[in-house]
Amino acid sequence: MDSGLKEISKESDVKTFTQRLDFYWQFISVYAIALFIYFFLKGLFFDATFSKVARDPVVILLVLFITGSGLALLYNIFRKRSITVGKDYLLFSNRFSGKLFHINDIISINIVKEKIPRSRRKGVIRIIRIKIKDRKRFIRIRMSSFWNSKEFVNALLELRKNVEGE
Repeated sequence: MDSGLKEISKESDVKTFTQRLDFYWQFISVYAIALFIYFFLKGLFFDATFSKVARDPVVILLVLFITGSGLALLYNIFRKRSITVGKDYLLFSNRFSGKLFHINDIISINIVKEKIPRSRRKGVIRIIRIKIKDRKRFIRIRMSSFWNSKEFVNALLELRKNVEGE
């Protein structure tokens, strides 16, 4: 990040929100428990050796899921995504770079509820849509993807007041 971004992130009215990664731990633990139970039942009822069970397609699939989830978790920990909300700016950053939007670049900030498409589960997801000048599409942020989502919404509502005030 350049020096301008470092200076901005040291202000006192700044609130930084980091990305949630706890669902990766949940996936890993569920897959590991399923793998353990499968090993236990296969060895108990079929008296199979470890080498036979290790070549079983179900075991291979569960190991692939555990490995994939673990790699995705490590990748996202390494990226270290965060959103910083200040009085007159919004900063999207990760370990390598940051994208700064000043209040005069932001056209609108809306909090909408979107239905979950093609799902048996009936419900809605709360999404924050930010319209930026010189950009065709909205920036969409899922509120549940960041820690302290209520505080995050309050910070964005304060920023929205400043945007509407201009």
